[in-house]
Amino acid sequence: MDFTLFKQTNRIANLVFTDEAIRLAEVKQGNPFQVVNLEEKLLPAGVISDGKIQDRETLEMILEEIIALWGLKKRKVRFVAPDMYIVIRKMLIPSDIAEDEVRNYLFLEIGNSIHLPFEDPLFDYLLLEEKEGKQEILLFASPEEVVLSYQEILEDVKLQPIAADISPLCLYRFYHGMQMTNGQNHEMILHFDKKLLTLTIFNHHRPIFLRPLSLQGENGVIVTEQEESVLFSLEDTFKEVEKVMNFYRYTLNKDEASVNKVFVIGDHPHLSEIFDHLNDRFDVRVESMPIIESYNKDDALLDPKFVVAIGLGLKEVI
Repeated sequence: MDFTLFKQTNRIANLVFTDEAIRLAEVKQGNPFQVVNLEEKLLPAGVISDGKIQDRETLEMILEEIIALWGLKKRKVRFVAPDMYIVIRKMLIPSDIAEDEVRNYLFLEIGNSIHLPFEDPLFDYLLLEEKEGKQEILLFASPEEVVLSYQEILEDVKLQPIAADISPLCLYRFYHGMQMTNGQNHEMILHFDKKLLTLTIFNHHRPIFLRPLSLQGENGVIVTEQEESVLFSLEDTFKEVEKVMNFYRYTLNKDEASVNKVFVIGDHPHLSEIFDHLNDRFDVRVESMPIIESYNKDDALLDPKFVVAIGLGLKEVI
């Protein structure tokens, strides 16, 4: 299986693995897109931890159960690789390398002139513009061991994994499908889950900066009902976000461009308080989950915890 982030594939079942749950979205693409089905299976503590499979036997049993319940037998599936192991990096390569030789060049140079925080990566790339007499590319990488562990367990339960993806792209596809993005903007997505904030900046519909930030508190969750305590505990995280915004503006763009729109999304239990605080704190426009009627009339609104899976189902949009 290729670690392909942009290849077009047939519409298929879309699975997202987190430490807490497995989520499924089935999406009919179009303008507007249509959510056909959403499912969730909560996981016992410790089956997946920090994005890595820890109890393979239990996870395999759970997958076999949901395959029967959700009608996924022998289906083709896409899945999302864990955020905390993703690297996105702009870089320059010699301009005389032919397009069909770029992958071979990267394969040879990773670990030599190209250094990543892990060994044996799976990677993908986008060709950008020529710059300073060289070819600029956008490199995506994730550790092979982590990605293949999900591929292999899906194959063992007779599913057909055809592509791995990353949640920042899935989230952007969702907002793009909702006509909330603008390629001329410098748009930042803040994806808050219970343990991790994944910060990604997009420009010209491309992710050009990514940073995962561990959240504070036991197990990443601020256990309190007091809004002030939640926000106080996350203050260091908010300051890191501001540092990234300043770094992006002054260091990467020489004060010629800055983040001018922020999306706040995720399944963090205090997301609404976080959104309200950032909306007051930042000088730029802050957007949350758009109001969407659920495909299931028993639910009033679409639950934001499914947005990554829905965006995975929109893989051909960008």
